[in-house]
Amino acid sequence: MKLPTRSIVETAAPLALFLALVGTGCEDQRNAFQAPPPPKVTAMHPEMRLFEPYRDIVATVEPLETVEIRARISGFLESREFQPGDVVEAGAILFKLEPDEYDANLAIANADLRSAEANLKLTQQIQSKYQTAFDQGAATEIEILESEANVELASAKVEQATAKVTRTQLDVTYTTILAPIKGQIGEDLVSVGNLVGRGEPTLLAKITTIDPMNVYFSVPENSFLDFRRRMNEAGMEADTRGTYRFKAVLPDGQIYDQPGTVDFAAPEIDRNTGTVTIRGVIPNPDGLLRSGLFVRARLAEPSRKALALPQSAILIDMAGSYVFVIDKDNIVSRQGVSVGVAIDGLQEINAGLEETSMVIVDGILRARPGSAVSPDTVNLDQAMRLIDPSAPAAETNAANGDA
Repeated sequence: MKLPTRSIVETAAPLALFLALVGTGCEDQRNAFQAPPPPKVTAMHPEMRLFEPYRDIVATVEPLETVEIRARISGFLESREFQPGDVVEAGAILFKLEPDEYDANLAIANADLRSAEANLKLTQQIQSKYQTAFDQGAATEIEILESEANVELASAKVEQATAKVTRTQLDVTYTTILAPIKGQIGEDLVSVGNLVGRGEPTLLAKITTIDPMNVYFSVPENSFLDFRRRMNEAGMEADTRGTYRFKAVLPDGQIYDQPGTVDFAAPEIDRNTGTVTIRGVIPNPDGLLRSGLFVRARLAEPSRKALALPQSAILIDMAGSYVFVIDKDNIVSRQGVSVGVAIDGLQEINAGLEETSMVIVDGILRARPGSAVSPDTVNLDQAMRLIDPSAPAAETNAANGDA
């Protein structure tokens, strides 16, 4: 008995269907989507830090005193007793004029004085004789009056001669020109042998003090008002002289090692520039500071405590400053902040955050508002070292705002 036979097609069809189903199942399993893990970021809580803010203001150095050395009498310049650029003491001899003419005038004045004194003595004796005669009835009253007038006239001539001696003695002293102050003298402006002082006091040289020096700077009115407001809030008197100190930053960026003291603030605001002129005094024992030198006056403000973040964590756009914060589910969101001063990478936060806020400080480009992240938590010092390995510990910072 023969069994019924099937065609090859009939036998292969179920096998192909089975293989197709098996293949499709493997391909679906191989192409299934798996979500990537949340990006890693570094986050921290803002920490309270002591800020000692300051303002850097462009300033110029000027001498405390500048004195012009002039010839007060006319004469030929006989000698110069210094080298240009020397530091001279007060009372040091600087120039000498030929004294012969003035010595002769003094001798004449002394002779006139002796003559006047002799004449006064004579008239006094004559007046005494007339008085005796008048008492005895041998002289008239008119003779007495004349003798008394002659004594007064002779006395006045003595005073006149004495004044002339004093005047000529001054002229003699003016032939030797002394330094009125201690300071550095500039170059001699008139050579020896020239006639000076004829018609007007001739300028011979200038002396400027070198220790201490004045520092002049102008503060914009907004900065001035802000400074006074902060001083008042700290209970400090902004107008007290000699108590408010500042530092000078040299043109090469180095801080001058001698602190200065503010001793004057203009009582009015310049309407043309909108600034207030302030003057400080700063020691200059080594003569490093010179007149005309441009420096920056660093004015300290009252210190204050505030929340702090690394400056690189603060972002800015058209809406203002903001940071990325993370909630308890590690979801990122944008948070606007109000910032204060900053220096050395540390930023003062005035509003917008709490100490409990979790702020992204590194990996900011991987964060997207509304998405999740995987944060590594650090403190402020660790964050600063992560951003800049050379950064010091952020315990106390002086924050700066240029004016």
